[in-house]
Amino acid sequence: MEWFGSAESIEQLKGEYLNLLKRWKSDADIKKEIDEQYVELLERFGVELNKRIDEENKELPVEKQKIHYDFSKDTFKDVLNKVIDFNMRIEIIGQWIWCFESKEYKDQLKELGFWFSASKKAWVYSGTKKKHIYSHNKMNDIRAKWGVEVVKEKEVS
Repeated sequence: MEWFGSAESIEQLKGEYLNLLKRWKSDADIKKEIDEQYVELLERFGVELNKRIDEENKELPVEKQKIHYDFSKDTFKDVLNKVIDFNMRIEIIGQWIWCFESKEYKDQLKELGFWFSASKKAWVYSGTKKKHIYSHNKMNDIRAKWGVEVVKEKEVS
C-alpha cells in the first residue's frame, strides 16, 4: 500500500508520518511497512535537498557552506517510536519532541537523550546535546512560532 501519496517536502512527509503513526500505533505489521516507506522517501528527499545544497555551496565561501544531512539515519523517527506507547502528552514543536506529564518516564527519557526543561515542565528531545537556551517565551508562544503537532494525549485512568 502507498502510505505517503501527497508528501512533496520533508516537512509534509514528517507530518504525514506522525498522523500515520498515531492512527496505526497498535498494528506492528502496518507500522513496519509505514516505517520502510518513510525511510525510502526521506532518503529520496534527502538526495534532492543535498543536490540543492551543492548548487548553493558553489556560490559560498567554505566557512559558510551548508553540510549534507544523512536522512537515512532519522533518529527522530526512532525516538518517537520508542516513546509513543508511554502514557504522556507528546507534541512535536518545530523539530523538537516535547513530553509533558511524564515524570514516571524520567529515566527512560533521559536514556533516550531527552533533557528536562524545568521552566516548561517537560522533557525535550532535539537530537543534539542539551544547549543552554534561555527562553522566556510561554509554551503557547513557542507553539505559535514553530507550529505544533499533538502526537498523543495522556490517557486518564
